[in-house]
Amino acid sequence: MALRLEQGRLDHEALEGVRQRKLMVRVRRKLSPCVVMVFLAFVLSAPFGILGQTELQTALTLGTVWFWALYRPAFMPLLGLFCSGLVIELFSANPPGVLLFWMLVAYGVAHGCRVGLSRRGFLLSWTLYGLIVLGEALTDWVLMVIRVRGALSVYPIVFQEALAVGSYPFLHVLYLWGLSVMEKHDRL
Repeated sequence: MALRLEQGRLDHEALEGVRQRKLMVRVRRKLSPCVVMVFLAFVLSAPFGILGQTELQTALTLGTVWFWALYRPAFMPLLGLFCSGLVIELFSANPPGVLLFWMLVAYGVAHGCRVGLSRRGFLLSWTLYGLIVLGEALTDWVLMVIRVRGALSVYPIVFQEALAVGSYPFLHVLYLWGLSVMEKHDRL
C-alpha cells in the first residue's frame, strides 16, 4: 500500500512539473519579443557615439513589432506591446509618444493583414514595413519642424528609411532563427 502511495505521489509531482514547464514556456513565449525590444532600446540609448544610433533604435523596435505581429502574434500580446512601448519611450530620443503610436500602428497593420501578406511573400511585407517606417520618420520630422518653427533637411528621413529597410531582412532572418531555436527547445 505504501508503494502505491509513493508511486501516486511521484506521478502527481511529475504531472505538476509538466504543468510548471508548460506555464514557463507560455510565459517565455509571451515575454521574449517584448524583452528583446526593451533590451535593444536600452542598449541603443547608451551614448556610444554611433552614427544613426537613434534611427537604428527606431528601426529595430518597429522591425521587432512588425515581425512578431505578422508571423507570431500570440508571442506579442497587445498589453505586452503597450507596456514595453511605454518603457521604450523612456529611452527614446524621438518626440514623446510617436514611437509608441507607430508601434501600435505597425502591430495593427501586420496583425490585420497577416493572412494576405503570408500568401504574397516577403517583398510585399517588407514594402509595407518600409511605408510604416516612412510614416514614423515623417511624423518625427513634422513635429521637429513645428518645434523649431523653421525648415529642416529631409536627409534624416531618407537616412532612417534606408537604415530601417536595409536592416529588416537581417532582423527577419535573425528572428526566424530565434523562433526555430525556441520551438526546438520547447519540444524537448
